[in-house]
Amino acid sequence: MHTTEEQFYTAVVVAVVALGVIIIVFIATMIRHQRRNARLNKMKIRTEINMLEKERRRIATDLHDELGPILSAVRIQINHLSLDKSADKKIVEFANKHIDDILAKTREISYNLLPNTLVRKGLVKAVQEYISKLRETHKLSIDFIGADIELPTETSINIYRIIQEIIHNTIKHADAVKLIITLQKNGNKLVLMTSDDGAGFDYEKRVESSEGLGLISLQSRAEVLNAKFNFRSIPGYGTQYVIEIPLTAIV
Repeated sequence: MHTTEEQFYTAVVVAVVALGVIIIVFIATMIRHQRRNARLNKMKIRTEINMLEKERRRIATDLHDELGPILSAVRIQINHLSLDKSADKKIVEFANKHIDDILAKTREISYNLLPNTLVRKGLVKAVQEYISKLRETHKLSIDFIGADIELPTETSINIYRIIQEIIHNTIKHADAVKLIITLQKNGNKLVLMTSDDGAGFDYEKRVESSEGLGLISLQSRAEVLNAKFNFRSIPGYGTQYVIEIPLTAIV
């Protein structure tokens, strides 16, 4: 091989190696940027969720500690009125009934915003209590089987909200008769599975509509938990969710 050809091949090899190094550096930089953006996005979602939960806690406290006592005091004052006419008594009875209804609704809203059972007795008891309350007002049959495992408060709240959102979506959209929910430990994962016998839905159409906010909320909370989020829904064949939460990342 002539010296000129050797120099040419050497130059080609050097150019190829240099190009390869540039490509590797470029790919590595892109991966680092993607990972950084993913971390920042997750931090942003977590911050937004934490702010939302903080605001819910504040509103729940205001409802329980301020509005409830005021309504109770008004009812006591009304009942101390001296009334002679039967028409006036009927007005007071009517007012008392409405005050009782408002107090009951206030307690319900306060509970939905922040169930005290979740803080005092843990996730499983809170879900059981929530389902028990729903049976009083909704026909949907809900079976829940949950493993009683100790979890950080933030994790428990996120899982509770996920279950709450799935139940809400099932009641509102699925036209289902039965919903089965299981929460079980499987190795180093906590697996949440739900299945209903409802109408199912088209994912793309649901996301494009205003009704897709529930799905986005589910995925956001799953992302914060570093969970794998899977679901299957076919119109006419119900909906199934499988959310795998790594315990090593949260305990």
